[in-house]
Amino acid sequence: GINGNIDTIEVMKKMAREYSRHDLVKRLATNILHFHNIPSHHYIEEARAIGNFVKNHVRYVKDPVGTESLQAPDMMIRMMQDAGYAMGDCDDMSLLIASLLMSIGIQPRFRAVRYAKDCPHFNHIYVVVYENNISDSLNPGPTRRLVLDAIVKDKPIGFEMPHQSVQEFPV
Repeated sequence: GINGNIDTIEVMKKMAREYSRHDLVKRLATNILHFHNIPSHHYIEEARAIGNFVKNHVRYVKDPVGTESLQAPDMMIRMMQDAGYAMGDCDDMSLLIASLLMSIGIQPRFRAVRYAKDCPHFNHIYVVVYENNISDSLNPGPTRRLVLDAIVKDKPIGFEMPHQSVQEFPV
């Protein structure tokens, strides 16, 4: 139910803050930026590169029946190092993306959505960033939102599935 969703999101927020300080997470984030030649201070493009990396290196696999589990970002990174890819569901991918973003100073939000009006709980979660949260506070420029939904493999990062309701949770 909704209380279980909120509890999971609170744990995800805590884990993202913790793992964003791990050297392995920071190293992967900076390697992604270097590999894609993202110029300094291009924060939306940094976020997009991280979203694309997770989208391309993590296969969607549901949690075991009847359970909700969260994979630690460092374990997912080690899985990628060992096998070339990792596996996880939407909360695992969101947690990894949020940790990578925070490790390079970008403030993510978890965005939980419902696809049906009468659904009592959230169906899906992903990460969003806002340009005004991640640019120079003296010159914030126009606000842009970037959706980082890594399970939508056939659409570009930035695509957002239509939904009935949404709630955002700053990490």
